[in-house]
Amino acid sequence: MEKKLKYPVLAYHKVTKQWEISFTMLYPHTFERQMRYLEKKGYVGKSLREYLADPKDNYFVLTFDDAYESVYKNAFPLLKELGFTATVFVLTNYLGKNNTWDFTPGNIFSRHMDAEQLKILHTAGWEIASHGENHRAMTGMHPDSLMRELKHSKEVLTSMIGDEVETFCFPFGVYNAGVVAAAKASAYKNLVGFTEPSRYGVISRSAVYRVVDSRFSVLRKIRSCPLDLFFEGIKEGIFHSFSLLSRLKQRIIKS
Repeated sequence: MEKKLKYPVLAYHKVTKQWEISFTMLYPHTFERQMRYLEKKGYVGKSLREYLADPKDNYFVLTFDDAYESVYKNAFPLLKELGFTATVFVLTNYLGKNNTWDFTPGNIFSRHMDAEQLKILHTAGWEIASHGENHRAMTGMHPDSLMRELKHSKEVLTSMIGDEVETFCFPFGVYNAGVVAAAKASAYKNLVGFTEPSRYGVISRSAVYRVVDSRFSVLRKIRSCPLDLFFEGIKEGIFHSFSLLSRLKQRIIKS
């Protein structure tokens, strides 16, 4: 029987002052309100690697998809003050570049962190993890291209930080048995999805969205009460469906 993996893992994206038509961006003051509330309740934010090594009851996991520079500028100083760490998922072909891979209404782009910023996070105790090279859904990739992207992104990050890269996060949270097998063959110890139910030993997470999430709903997500998670899961699934626009953009560009 397959083991369902559910940990108190939060998924964030941008923490930015730049307004845009996006559910995944949070204003810095909103993010700060959430983190200070969790800290007041006795919780401590940890990277996924730290949590798996020592999963205490008052620990929760902070993850940031896509490694946006706004996280470095607006989230990192606050988390450092609180004594929190996090895992950041990096797109190796977009280091220091804009997120042109994404569907961005009005062409309001955001910059990804560069190598030096990621090195600083690593030194501060953050986990640097892979999100692939180009943020493409991996289920439709040729097996050779899939293995190349999994291995090369790992090699780039390992060389950059001088440390082992243990964790991989599937772009868009899309995976199947073949993709999971390829990631395991590429020597990733921990595999991470998004809001979907866990399959094949992949760790699922609870996404945090603008407008619909508050400090109270974030607390519900990490407490993992089955009834709360049921309603949170419905909400997350609806908002996560908007990622189909980014996947559609990539298909159009490719064709």
